[in-house]
Amino acid sequence: MTTAVTPTAPMRGSSRLPSIVAVLFWVALPILCLLMLWQGANQLATRIHHAPPGLRGNFVVTTHNCQQKLCITGGTFTSDNKKLVAGDLLGDGRWKLGTTHRVVYNLDAADVIPLPAQWDPTSAVLGIVGAGALLGVWGWFLRAEIRRRRVRPAAPSSPAGKVVNDAAN
Repeated sequence: MTTAVTPTAPMRGSSRLPSIVAVLFWVALPILCLLMLWQGANQLATRIHHAPPGLRGNFVVTTHNCQQKLCITGGTFTSDNKKLVAGDLLGDGRWKLGTTHRVVYNLDAADVIPLPAQWDPTSAVLGIVGAGALLGVWGWFLRAEIRRRRVRPAAPSSPAGKVVNDAAN
């Protein structure tokens, strides 16, 4: 008994895969890169010297509880002008009992922000450099594709296959 072997049908999605990848590369990649450049530049412009809002003052750690590796620190905030004293606020879990720290306290929050609270621009700079590099690679491929598609006229030839030189006539 012999069985007939039929070729397997190609997968449906595999024929469209090159066109999907092409659309992603030629359309989506530059749009995402431009959005990342805008986002990074916006963050650099607005946050580079931004200090957190709130009152500056001192935070004294009054409680420090740890369960396994999770520590919760509580304490009392006193503003620099001594007009505001707020108790039962959360602090940094690494702070030890009885220590005093410079902080910023926002009246709407239940915790304090340690000072100096500078924003780290490393992620924005890396995003800008990465998006710029990807746009550079994309532009290089675009230039190569334009050159490849440009039609160069061939030199006219005689019926015998010899090249005709019109400049000599």
